[in-house]
Amino acid sequence: MSLKSPVLPPSFCDESTDLYHYVEELISRSQRENNQHFLSVTIETDYSDPLAVLETIHQKGVPTCYLEKPGNEFSIAAGEYLSVSRFSGSQRFQKAQKWADDIFSKTVVAGDHKIAGTGPTLFLSATFENDYDDPSLPPPLEIFLPKWQVLRKEGYNFLICNVEITPESSSENIINEFKAHISKIKGVRFNSRTASDPKKVKVGSPVENYDYEKAVGKALTEIKKQKLSKVVLSRQLTFSTDSPLPPFSIAHFLREKFSDCHTFCISQPGHGLMVGATPETLLRSTGNSFETEALAGSAPRGMSAGKDAHWGKTLLGREKEILEHKLVIQSILRRLSSIGIENCKEGKPRVLRLANLQHAKTPLTAKPVNGIHPFEVLSALHPTPAMGGSPREVALPLVSKLEQKPRTWYSGVTGWIDNRGRGEFVVPIRCGKILHDKLTLYAGAGLVDGSNPAQEKKETDWKLQAMLEVITGRTTLPES
Repeated sequence: MSLKSPVLPPSFCDESTDLYHYVEELISRSQRENNQHFLSVTIETDYSDPLAVLETIHQKGVPTCYLEKPGNEFSIAAGEYLSVSRFSGSQRFQKAQKWADDIFSKTVVAGDHKIAGTGPTLFLSATFENDYDDPSLPPPLEIFLPKWQVLRKEGYNFLICNVEITPESSSENIINEFKAHISKIKGVRFNSRTASDPKKVKVGSPVENYDYEKAVGKALTEIKKQKLSKVVLSRQLTFSTDSPLPPFSIAHFLREKFSDCHTFCISQPGHGLMVGATPETLLRSTGNSFETEALAGSAPRGMSAGKDAHWGKTLLGREKEILEHKLVIQSILRRLSSIGIENCKEGKPRVLRLANLQHAKTPLTAKPVNGIHPFEVLSALHPTPAMGGSPREVALPLVSKLEQKPRTWYSGVTGWIDNRGRGEFVVPIRCGKILHDKLTLYAGAGLVDGSNPAQEKKETDWKLQAMLEVITGRTTLPES
């Protein structure tokens, strides 16, 4: 709920809206109550491309979050911390929920924010692991209110500016800060000056963190002992590069090639930048429903309509794929039930066709239950059996033991939520982490009884192709 104010905020804002007297009133109230709060202003603008804005104005060490699904005509990007917090442990999502509620309760809103993702919006990134001992790795969960965000949705374009109001604030300074953000973003001159072709960067041979096929064999032994029904093992391939890769150029190529996926970027100071195109939506909250999906089972694309259909039919009909998919659906339903969501509607299984792969997908929809926050749903679902395995308490320790390195952002959670409870969160897969002279690519495969180590490694090779082709121009792994 927004703060009450004797002066009503303007319900519509553009670049010419005079906010001076309203800001003065907010500062006066902050002085009377001796506290801080935030002002969020939404301005409708002309055409804008959030990714192009990032490409033009992004600076090293500045946090960003970007998410786009071209097929849905939706794109959002944000940058710079106005307020940020970090949490770890098994209750990290619950702690983030309390922090988010506090931030939203301290925020007054000006401008039209009827469209999801406008108004005050928080951006979240969480790692696969709840916690780890290495402080050089990204925090297990980070959530922040940005200084600015840009949004494009079905022909509408918005710029959102957020500022902090304190007893020491100056009306002139705040108005100037708004104008600076508007000028910086609306004044962007889109050109190729900041863009470059990733294929011009020399990428060395990969170094793999462990023997994948051998680890798959060990995991299958545990499955045969009936200790668990499914486990997901991922690979990390690290390459040296002779110069920094251009992340936003990579994101552009990915969004053009995979319009039915969410293209994303995650950036935190000191932790590099993750870029990818994921087919997996973990949670969409509309205010009227919670939506998630079971995505499990993979097959290549065919060279003809007939071959393509053969692989698709195999996905929905072969025993190994049916078992893997059913385990994911059953686990999701159990986890939603554990937090009181029983009314989940299961859609028909279908084939999700991407440029290089096909997946079995089943949508799941539930009406919100009173008192259940989207972050509670995230906590219940993450990590899904499609990313970790089932049962979770047996699969996750095995993943940690066999993979040897933390996954961090890979197969974690990233997304956004606005002050009306609308939001979208995806699982970062089919991605690469970019540092100054290093690239790490990630891919994984779900293992069930009947899996074959060589075939599972081949499946991860298929999944690596998307990033490899964009970055190197090849679809085969360089020799190690």
